[in-house]
Amino acid sequence: MRKFLILSTLLLLNLSYLCAQTNPVKWTFEAEKVGTNEYEIIATADIQPGWSVYSQEMKNESGPIPTKVMIDKDNDLKLLGNVKEIGAKKTEYDEIFDMELVKLSGKTSFRQRIKISEGLDEISGQITFMTCCESSCLPPTDVAFAIALEN
Repeated sequence: MRKFLILSTLLLLNLSYLCAQTNPVKWTFEAEKVGTNEYEIIATADIQPGWSVYSQEMKNESGPIPTKVMIDKDNDLKLLGNVKEIGAKKTEYDEIFDMELVKLSGKTSFRQRIKISEGLDEISGQITFMTCCESSCLPPTDVAFAIALEN
C-alpha cells in the first residue's frame, strides 16, 4: 500500500509539472508554392506531451475555444477550400468541460490553400487557439504571422 501511495504521489507531481509549463505550444508558419499564384499556408503546432489544442470543428459553443486560422483578406487573395487539420486527432470525453471534444496533440498542422494576385509577396494573419492538459487550461491565445511568398 505504501509503494502505491508513493507511486501515485510521484505520478500526480509529474502531471502537475507537465501542466505547469507556461508555453506548451510552439508555432511555425510557412508557405509552400503549389502552382501558378497558388500556395498552401501551413501553420504547424509543436504541442508538448500532456497538452492538446482543440479542433476547429467544434459542435458545441459552450465548450473551449476552437482553433481558428485567419488570413488577412485585405491582401488580394482567394481562399481555396477550407482549412485542413493534419495530426494526431482524438475524440474523447473532457472532464474540464464535461463533454466530448476533438483534441489534437503532438505535431499538428493547419493548412489553407490560397490563390493570390500577381505581385503579392507576403501573407499575414493570425491563429487563435486554446490549450489544455488533464487538469487545467490556458486562456485563448492569438499568434500573428507574416509569411514571405516565393515568386
